[in-house]
Amino acid sequence: MDGSGSNWILELEEALLDELPPEQLKVLLAGRSLPASLRTDVWSHCLDITGKRSKFEKFDDVFDHPDQAQIRQASQKFEDLQDMSDVESILTAYLKYTGKVYSQEYMHILSPITKLGLSRNEKYCVFESIVERFIPQRTKVLDGGLYHISRLLLLYHDPQLCNHLDSLKINFVDFSSSWFSCLLAGDLTAETSQLLWDAYIVNSDPWLIFFMVNTMLVNCRDHILEIKDDRSELLARLARLPGQIEADDIPDLVTLAQVMSARTPSSFKAKYFETVFKCPEPELEAEIKSRLCLPVSPQEVVSSELVNSQFFVVDCRSADQYNSSHLSSAFHLDCGLMLQDPAQFSTACSALLAFHQTSVGAGQGEHLVFLGDGREGEVEDNMNMAVSRFLQQHTKFISILEGGYLSLHSGNSAMHANSQCLMNSESGSREKVSSPEHGRLDLFKVNLKSKSENLKSSLFNYFNSPTASTSNVKPVTKKKGRGYKGTGDVFTLEDDDEEEGSRYLDDVANSGDTVHLAECQRITETGSLTPCHLLLTSTHLTTLVPSSSQDDKVVPSSSHHLSTIVKITSKKKQPEVITFKYGTSNRDEVTVFDMDRYYIPTAGKVTMLVKQQIEKLKNS
Repeated sequence: MDGSGSNWILELEEALLDELPPEQLKVLLAGRSLPASLRTDVWSHCLDITGKRSKFEKFDDVFDHPDQAQIRQASQKFEDLQDMSDVESILTAYLKYTGKVYSQEYMHILSPITKLGLSRNEKYCVFESIVERFIPQRTKVLDGGLYHISRLLLLYHDPQLCNHLDSLKINFVDFSSSWFSCLLAGDLTAETSQLLWDAYIVNSDPWLIFFMVNTMLVNCRDHILEIKDDRSELLARLARLPGQIEADDIPDLVTLAQVMSARTPSSFKAKYFETVFKCPEPELEAEIKSRLCLPVSPQEVVSSELVNSQFFVVDCRSADQYNSSHLSSAFHLDCGLMLQDPAQFSTACSALLAFHQTSVGAGQGEHLVFLGDGREGEVEDNMNMAVSRFLQQHTKFISILEGGYLSLHSGNSAMHANSQCLMNSESGSREKVSSPEHGRLDLFKVNLKSKSENLKSSLFNYFNSPTASTSNVKPVTKKKGRGYKGTGDVFTLEDDDEEEGSRYLDDVANSGDTVHLAECQRITETGSLTPCHLLLTSTHLTTLVPSSSQDDKVVPSSSHHLSTIVKITSKKKQPEVITFKYGTSNRDEVTVFDMDRYYIPTAGKVTMLVKQQIEKLKNS
C-alpha cells in the first residue's frame, strides 16, 4: 500500500545516494509514479551510465553520414536549440559507429531522453542502452518473429480476439510496428513516454512491451470485435489505441501488463530472447512463425508440478502409451478418436473441460498444456488437430509441451529425476515417489489428485459402457462468467447439487465474521461491469457473486488475504473506481500477481475500513 506523506521519496533519495541495487529501488517504488525530480538520477543509476565512457567521446563532429540530410531535417523539429544540437550529434555518432541507417523511430526514442538533465555524452549512453536493451531487433523480413510472438501471446490470453484479427487477415506488423520500434514513444507525448519508460527502466524487463501491446488490445476487445468485416476501419482503430493513453493511465496499464506477464509461461522468453533482442536467428524466426500456439519447456512443467501445479497436463498419446507411463496428474485424451469416433471424442473433450474447471476452482491447473509423444507422425498430427479445435472454441491458456513425452526423460539430470518422481507406470510401484521433491507437494494436491483418479475411473467406465447407467454424472449448470463457449455437454460429479460455498446474502451480512459488506460492481479486464458484493472480514477481502441457483444467494468468486494487498488506488476523475493490487513484498522485491477493480458507490468508507483492518493485522 502507499505510504502516507513523502517518507518513501526520502527513502528513495537515500537509496540513490547509497547506490543501492536497482532491485531495491523497485521495492521502494512498488507501483508508485516516479517523481519527475528524481527521474534523471533513477534512470542513470538503473542503466548504470554514471561516469560511463562511450563511443560518443570519440565523435569527431563530422556530420557526413549518408542519411545526414534526413537526420538534420528531423532534428530541427525539436524546439530547443540545445536539444536540436544534441539530437543531431547523438544520432549521427550512433549511426556512424553502428553502420545502421536512419529511421524516424530513433527520433521518437530520443524525444523523452532530451528532457533529462544530463550531459550530451550521458544522453548518448541512455539512448544506446535503451536501444540495445529494450528495443526488439529489426529483421530483413518485414514480418519478423517478434510480431508472431505477440500474436501467440494474444492467442494464449484471448483466443477469440486473436481469431477475429486472423479472420480479417490482420497481422501485428500491420498496426504495431512503431509500437515495438520505439516503445510507444511515437504515439505518446514525451512526458507520458517518460512515465511509461520509468517502468521499463526500473523493472529492467524488455518483454514488457509485448504484454503492454496485448493489454491494450484485450482492454479494447469489445470495440475491436464489433467491427465484423471492415478491415481498413479496424486497422485505423487499432492504430489509434496508444493515442488514447493519458498520464494517469500509465500505472494501471503497466500493472495489467505485469499481471498478464505473470500469468504466462516464462520458458518461451528464455528460448527466444537472443533472437528477439540481440541478433535475429533465421531458424528460430522460422520456428516462431510455424508455431500453432505457445510452447512450454518440460523443465517449466515439471517445476510447476513440484511447486504450484499451474499446468493442467493433457496427455494426447495412445491409451497403451499412457497406461505404460505418464505424469501422475495428467489427463488422458486419445486424440485419435477425433477421426475414428468424433462423437466419443466430443464427449471426452467435454469431460476434460469439466475436470479442468474443477481443478481451476480448486486453485490449480489454470493453464492447459498438451503433450504428444515427441515424434513426427500420427500422434503429433492428431494432437495438433485437437489443439486447433480448442483454440477455435476460444479456450484460453493453451500451450504445447516442447519435445512431447520424450522430453521428460531427457535434458539435465535434475529435471529427469524430478519428472520420474511424478510418473505413474505399469512396472513396479504405481507411484514412484522419492523425497525431498515429493515432500514439497502439499496435502491439498494429493486430495485433488485423488478426485482426479475417481473422475478418470468414471469416465473410463462411461466410454467403455456408454449404455450403462450414468447417474453419477450430470450436466454442469452454467455459472455467470465461468462457462466455456462451444464445448457442448459438460460433465461433473453429482454429489454437489448446490454451488460450493453458496450462502444467503442476509446470513453473510449478519455473520459475526463480517466487518463490512458493500454492494458494488466488478470491472472486468474488458471494462464491462458485473454485479457483486465485496465482503471484508478481519483477515480477507472476498468477492461474492450471485448464485446461479437462487437470486438471494451468493458464492465466493475470489478471495485474498489482507496481508497480500500491496496497493489501493482510485481514479482521480472517478473516485468510485477502486483498484486492489495483490502481491508479495520483502526487502529484495515486490511482486504484483493479481488485481481487482470495482465500482463502489461507498468507496471512501470501504477503503478506510480495509486499511484499518490491515493495520490491525500488522499490529496483532
